[in-house]
Amino acid sequence: MKIKLQYKRNSKARLYEGKMNGTLKKWTSLFRGYQHRWVILTNDGCLKYYETEPDDLTEPPRGQIKLSVISNEGQKFSFRAENEEEADQWIAVIEDIKSGARDDLSDEEEKEEEDETDSVQDEEGNKEVVTQEETNFERRFTSLKGVVKTIMSQEQVTAQFRRLMIDSKRKNFQVVAAIDFGSSYTCCAFSFKSEYKKDPLDIHVVTIDESHKEPTILLLNQEGQFDSFGSKAEEKLTQLQQEDPDGANDWYLFRNFKMQLYNNKSLSKLLKFKDLGGKSMKADYVFALCIEYIYNMVVEKIFDKDSSLKDYDIRWVLTCPAMWNESARQFMLEAAEESGIDRKSITLVLEPEAAAICCKCLETDKKLKGTKGTHVFATGSRFLIVDLGGGAVDITANEVLDSGQLKEIYNASGGPWGGNMINHKIWIVIYDFFGNAVVQNFMKEHGDDYLQMIRAVEEEKKNYDFDERFYVDVPDSLLDEAKKLNADLVYDKNKDAVKMVKGRLQIEKKMVNAIFKECIDTLCKNIKDLLSKKETEDVSSLIMVGGYSSCTLLQKTLKDMFSDLKIIYPPDPETTVIKGAVIMGHMNTPIARRLARYHYGIAINSELDLVESFNGSLAEQTDTEPEFLAFIKKLDPIKVNDVIAEYDVPVSSGQEKVIIEVYASDSNVPPKVVSDAHCRKIGTIRIKMSNINDDTMLKVGMSCDGTEFKAVARDYTTGRCFAGICRFLE
Repeated sequence: MKIKLQYKRNSKARLYEGKMNGTLKKWTSLFRGYQHRWVILTNDGCLKYYETEPDDLTEPPRGQIKLSVISNEGQKFSFRAENEEEADQWIAVIEDIKSGARDDLSDEEEKEEEDETDSVQDEEGNKEVVTQEETNFERRFTSLKGVVKTIMSQEQVTAQFRRLMIDSKRKNFQVVAAIDFGSSYTCCAFSFKSEYKKDPLDIHVVTIDESHKEPTILLLNQEGQFDSFGSKAEEKLTQLQQEDPDGANDWYLFRNFKMQLYNNKSLSKLLKFKDLGGKSMKADYVFALCIEYIYNMVVEKIFDKDSSLKDYDIRWVLTCPAMWNESARQFMLEAAEESGIDRKSITLVLEPEAAAICCKCLETDKKLKGTKGTHVFATGSRFLIVDLGGGAVDITANEVLDSGQLKEIYNASGGPWGGNMINHKIWIVIYDFFGNAVVQNFMKEHGDDYLQMIRAVEEEKKNYDFDERFYVDVPDSLLDEAKKLNADLVYDKNKDAVKMVKGRLQIEKKMVNAIFKECIDTLCKNIKDLLSKKETEDVSSLIMVGGYSSCTLLQKTLKDMFSDLKIIYPPDPETTVIKGAVIMGHMNTPIARRLARYHYGIAINSELDLVESFNGSLAEQTDTEPEFLAFIKKLDPIKVNDVIAEYDVPVSSGQEKVIIEVYASDSNVPPKVVSDAHCRKIGTIRIKMSNINDDTMLKVGMSCDGTEFKAVARDYTTGRCFAGICRFLE
């Protein structure tokens, strides 16, 4: 590799007339690993990278990293040189640029460095240890963050301080692509900005393999590498189990794993998922592989329509349940980043809100179907959106504002009452009928037949009309296991309601209807409880979306129980969320206000005589137990993209960082101390500083873009701003 070191200090501008360029390896994604890129470091501190050396420097790069831009999220960009000497050359030039800029500019937050040596996978999937020199090279690239001029008026500093809290997403995009990564099924869609302006509903729903919605199933080979996704994954494993049963046991099949993030209060990056056979794999790796598979497919479709586009022309929208906590949301964001999507291009949206936005467009387009007419989205109207997925049910309560935006009137609710709850209860009947040991051995020894039976239960559930018996095809292998292990008890339990008829398990209508009714009654009771709240007393409509919403018994029960409400069913309930996600990606602020699900606060030491300020790092320890200082209370309104709290933090000369612990409580009133039984630590805000030469005070401000908290600090003495990193996943 040839690296040109043509740079020259201009004493006035303190920048470089020349530039450095050459070949480096850039980390791209789990599928592709490190890929060669031609990298140019421009004299204004911009790192541009191309597939190959460009013939013309006016050619748009594949991507670029502006070293002069603040990153709230602590983005990481990993590069590798071929050897230590070349790495040192790049480091020297970048550090020289950085030190030169310091004469006129102030440093921003730097991502915290770790001391240990990194371990990564190479392109062949083999483990290799990155040398300390290479590791430092990657870290020092990572730590080069933006700077802010200090020669500003107080008003300018304050304005910038607030802007930095809310202005982090890339604004200049040509396409919005969305991924609805569901517990049972996954779908994706996109639309061009030009199409959206003409018709927001002009959306391309991508066909994954053979359908718009594919089962969320991942198959990895014996080495843990990606093989296939969706129905192809099941088919491939079935084929392997038939051809080489012993070898097939070493493969990994994951399904219904998203539900493990639901209300997981101890979620961490160390979480592992168990596959169909009980083998474990890191959860973030499983998520990232699924996302990257869909990502690659969507990008290919987009580029087929316009080959001139670049990766950074696409804004990516990921859906998530409204009931997910902060750590689950961050888990999804980091998995998407691991898959190769630029963090600045990613936006999270809540699934029921996406459905509401789609329905609003459908009503404008006169395609919304209701039992008592439409006008559900007239100014001032209030409604519930009930998203009935396979795993969970999410419910949000909203009101339409004069601006056309939505605001939340009661915090999101829901539970694990989706369609899979019925599947689970049907399988309990199967276990009871054949015996636990029989079914467990059947699953272990006849994985292909077990997968076939899973599909049979799902298909029968979707097609069941409540006036007939429920039938499940039973493989011969299950009958053989029953006769072998449990001969005396076969067909004994529930014998009046369950029996074998011509190779099929027949469940009487009364028993199956009772299963459906139990699940539906659980859902309806929770809707009824929500409607009994004072905040929802003016709700006039229920909007039902998701595949489970087409269940005829559910529709009849809702009609009987909520006869005084309009009950709305969009024409294509299974794609309502994904279409709404695409539409939201094009909008600036579709949701104007949400309500806090918890009391959110920080820990302070009252003995330090801090009235309007606190020492977030708790560096000065006292005998007094840390108190809970709320920055937002439960059910308080959170205005999206506005400052929700500002606090002063004392900082000593030479102090390099502030760590603020964030707590949450679901009690009715805020706790007094952080050790309260209903209070738990949910994360930290880390602010890394430089050149703090005198004791000073930082003003720390927090904002929320609707799905993520953000923080920025400003030094009272110098006016410099530092971006904080909110970590809700350890």
